[in-house]
Amino acid sequence: MRLVPALVAGALLVGSVLAGCGREPAFEDRTARVTVDGDATTYQVDGCVLDGQTAYVVGRSDDGAVVQAVVGVEADGETGVPTSTGLTVTEDEVPVTAFGDEAWARRGETGDAPGSIDSARIRGARIQASGQAQPMAVDGSPTSADPVPVSFDARCDDPDTDG
Repeated sequence: MRLVPALVAGALLVGSVLAGCGREPAFEDRTARVTVDGDATTYQVDGCVLDGQTAYVVGRSDDGAVVQAVVGVEADGETGVPTSTGLTVTEDEVPVTAFGDEAWARRGETGDAPGSIDSARIRGARIQASGQAQPMAVDGSPTSADPVPVSFDARCDDPDTDG
């Protein structure tokens, strides 16, 4: 009968070891992960501000790429507002941009917003958005290239607050 407890203990040990193998590395504070058309880049967050119902994040990768994001948030502090959200990623000197209509207009821009934002949210210390990003020309105008999938996930444990 001693065999049953030993088997149970062994199964629990193997299960816990296997469960740990599937975990991704810890997501460090002041870090952003951005995936553009399947290619992921990690950014060091240089600035993270929560101003009332808007979160702003700016980050830079080791190779000089830049990400800028603005995420509109409902009064509950969690529910994102895709129309009030936008992000720009500059990698390899070719920016890609995804904006909701309201965020685009708040920039003072006219015409249709480039790309689209499908989802946005605040989840604890995480600020997240995803959608379709439009490749942009150097002058800031949209190119004729097809939009590409983009996702943004930043962690700011202690964002600067102003409202």
